Parts: sequence; structure tokens; C-alpha cells
Amino acid sequence: MSQDGRIKAYKKQLEKSGLPGDTYMEDVRQKEEEGGREEKNNRQPLESDKDGHQESICAVIDYVLAPALNGFVVWVLSQAMMRGIRRLYFLARDGYFMYRTACRYAESYRLPVECRYLYCSRYSVRIPGYHLSPEKALFYITLGGLDVTPEKLYLRAGFDRARREAMHRAGILPYGKEEQIPRKELALVRKRLSESRLFMELLTENSRRAQPAYEAYLRQEGMLEEIPAALVDSGWVGSMQKELDASLKRLGRKKPLSGFYFGLYEVPPDADRSRYHTYFFPPEGEIRRKVLFNNCLFETVFTAPHGMTLSYMAEKEKIKPALTEISEERKKRLTGMEKRFAAWQEAFLRQRFPAGREAGISFDRLAKDFQKRETRRAIEKNMELFMHHPTKEEARGFGGMDFSDDILENGGSRIAEELTRKELRENHLISRIFREMLSGGGYVRQSPWYEGSAAAYGKYPAYHIFQYTGYKYLLYYRKERARRKKYRAGARNAPARGT
Repeated sequence: MSQDGRIKAYKKQLEKSGLPGDTYMEDVRQKEEEGGREEKNNRQPLESDKDGHQESICAVIDYVLAPALNGFVVWVLSQAMMRGIRRLYFLARDGYFMYRTACRYAESYRLPVECRYLYCSRYSVRIPGYHLSPEKALFYITLGGLDVTPEKLYLRAGFDRARREAMHRAGILPYGKEEQIPRKELALVRKRLSESRLFMELLTENSRRAQPAYEAYLRQEGMLEEIPAALVDSGWVGSMQKELDASLKRLGRKKPLSGFYFGLYEVPPDADRSRYHTYFFPPEGEIRRKVLFNNCLFETVFTAPHGMTLSYMAEKEKIKPALTEISEERKKRLTGMEKRFAAWQEAFLRQRFPAGREAGISFDRLAKDFQKRETRRAIEKNMELFMHHPTKEEARGFGGMDFSDDILENGGSRIAEELTRKELRENHLISRIFREMLSGGGYVRQSPWYEGSAAAYGKYPAYHIFQYTGYKYLLYYRKERARRKKYRAGARNAPARGT
């Protein structure tokens, strides 16, 4: 499909809902014709347009990403008020655009919900607790990924360069520094690390050193205050909620946190499921929606224009996060996207407040409009078109953006890797079944956004995507079957009422 045809398809879906389609673009054009410099600046390039993909990026933001972002944020705010939540913590970095959007709604509608932005990462939250639970620490350190090497394992443990080099010289692991560790051998790696006195001593020392500043930051941000509070994040497994809850409980907080997520594939073991709330898909069922969604792509576009939180440090009388550096190109792109999201929201609010604040509809009405079947369907369908069936222009425009699935974002790649015809075919259903279930493994080069790779570099993208979709259906079907089996086993083993 051509890009023009795709934009028409996006608009057609939005016309069925109460969301702006051409309304937003016409509003911006009108403001520009009237000489509105600020509005015109909002349409400046998101990044260098050397490949000519800026228009497709802007179109996807306007017709796909902005409606999804606003739909989620309005749902979160509505749910928070309905459940008596008085404070929302938006987690860095996936929660950055969500936080900025929520603040604007809270201001416009004078909502009784306080929005805060919490600098954190799996890395900064887990390391201070490694010495409290070495077994859990080893589990996190040796988690699988697209590219796991000894160097990455030592980075996950929080070791600086000198300590990493000491580990390599000690030769605890039978792999080269940057050699990829097969997933099936990670259990053996975990055992070797647990038996290494040097590794465990360094792990404990580093963890104890990080703990005081981390706990001081939680106090500073009011997380020990006994008011109903919830986290807001993209989601996927909800581990941050469990980690933060454990930290706060250790520090004396009695009220557990709730969490609002765009989607969850699962929740942590032994977690209180009633405190994990989802917008787009829950852990249970919804196989089709999960297959057509790409969480890697979601994280690539919904992220902050600042680095990852590494640790916390005292600066004068405050605790501040220590962040990684990001490239100027990436910062410029994300800042441009932020302006674009803000422009969409402002146009949307003008549509809702045509003659001033008093003339606007109530937030309750707005939330109900976003939850209408037609509106939810429009958001879902456009997300599906973009994520699962991108045009070549969209795949090239977004595909070059950087992504890393590692906890420290080291050794990142493009979200849509340039795969050869052979590599695309190796990700087909039959090929993956043969390698993973029959032949016992074997390396397959993957792409975080396979559909984007197929659209950008494949000769027959629809065929490749069809084959890969079969593999994803099988993957999620097996996960769902395992979840149901585990649930039934738990139900059988649960004590009867009254015992």
C-alpha cells in the first residue's frame, strides 16, 4: 500500500470515532496561515530528513501514536479518580510522554490527581537490593535476551570497568568477553556465578554502596507518605511495581502501590493481580491483540529525551538521578516528537473547549468518549496497521531508530534490522519450529520489529509477515496454555473456604 493510501486508511478509522482526523491537520494549517509561529515551530523536522521519511513519521504520530497516547492517559486519570488514587508516579522513561500529557489534562480539567515523574530503571531499582536476595539477583543478572555476553552480565551486576576486567581475568565463565551465551546455557552460568566467591563479594559490596542514596530518593519523592498512589508505565511484566513495593515495605510504607499499564503479558509471581490494571491487553487471553502488537516498537517511540537512570547521588541537599548520555540526534528526534504530541493535544483541547473553559465538556464525558467502542476500535486498528502492516516508508522512517532489550541498553541495534532474504525466512513458522522444538536450537538473527524489517527490506513483505505471524500465534498460544495450566493447578491446591 502507498503512504497516501495508508493515511486514508488511518483517517477512515478515526472518522468512525470522536477523535481528530483531518481536524487536527486542518487546525494546524489554519494556525500557520494566520501566522502562528509557535504552531509552525511544532511542525519542524523531528530529525534530519536525509532519507525523506519525515512526513510518514509525522503522519503516524498524528493518526496513530497521539490518539493511543491520549486514550491511555485519559483512561489512567479516570481510573485513578474512580479508585481513589491521589498521586500517580509516571516511571522513567516510557512514562515521559504519558506524564507530560497527563499534566496538561489535570491542569485543563482541574483534576484532583497529582502527577509526578519518577526517575528510575530496572537497573537503578534492582542493584540496591541485590545483597538482600542474592538468588533473585542472579536470576535478574542471567536473564535471556537478544544478545547476552559475559560483559553484559557483569554490567547488569553493576560492576565498573575495573571490576569487569577482574572478572574476565578470573575466567569464571567459559566464554569470550563479547561471546554470545546460548540461552539454554544461562542456568549453568547462573550456577557458576553463584559459586564464585569473587563475583558474590563484588556484587554484595556494590549493592550495599548503592542502597542509601536510592532509599533517600524514594523518601524525597514522597513515596513513603501513606496516601493512595499508583505507578504508570508501558508495562509488559510489571516487575518494577513489585520491586518498588518491596523497597517501600522495607522502609515502612504500609499501603501497597497499584499500577496502570498500557499492556501486560504477565504479572510477577505471587503478585496481587487486583493491583495490576491494563488498558490495551491483560495477561489473560487477548492472543490476537498481543500478536499484532510490538512492545519493542512501543518503547522506541514512547521514551524520554534523556538518558537511563543508573543510580542516585546526593547533590547539596537533594538526591538526584545519575543518567546515561544520549546522542544529540536521538535527543533532537524525541524533543521533536514531544512537540508533535503536545500540538495534537492542544488542538484536541481546543476542539473540546471551543469557546473557553466553561464551554468545554467535563472530563468524565471525555473519558467515556475515549472508552466508546468506536474510539477504542479506531485506536486499536490504526496501531495494528502501523505495527503489523507498516508501509515501506513507515518501516524505513521508524526502522532506523535505536533499540536495546538489555537492562543497560548496551550494544543496541536498530528497531528494524536489515535482514537478508535468508534471515527473513529463518524467522518463518516452520523454520522456527524446526530450530527451537526439533533440532534443539541454533542461532537465528532476529529483528526487534520483524514486520518493519520485512516491509523495509523484503521483496515480498506480506508473505514474510504472514509466516512470522504464524510463529507469534504459536508462541502466545503456548504461553496462554501454560498460564491456564498453572492457574488450574493453583486453584486445585488452594485451601477450601473455611479451613
